[in-house]
Amino acid sequence: MKDKNTIWMTISGLAGLSFFLIANFTNLFVGLAVTAGILQIIVNVFVFVVWSKAFLQSIGLKKCIAFIGAVFPFFMASITIWRVLLPVFH
Repeated sequence: MKDKNTIWMTISGLAGLSFFLIANFTNLFVGLAVTAGILQIIVNVFVFVVWSKAFLQSIGLKKCIAFIGAVFPFFMASITIWRVLLPVFH
């Protein structure tokens, strides 16, 4: 059985990626991108907390992967703010 950190890392990573893709690449419904963008920012906080906790508790290659996973939400949130939220509120 996988450890708890790996399971939470998988769940949070999939949720963060899903909301990122919906927010940045979906034009199906009016307002869906903005709603997903705001939710993605919230989910990115969750992703950061989970992956940074895993970083502190890991060793070796898993620590390197957890570091990348803890830093990546900042880039996803920045892209979403720039592409989705700023044009709507500007």
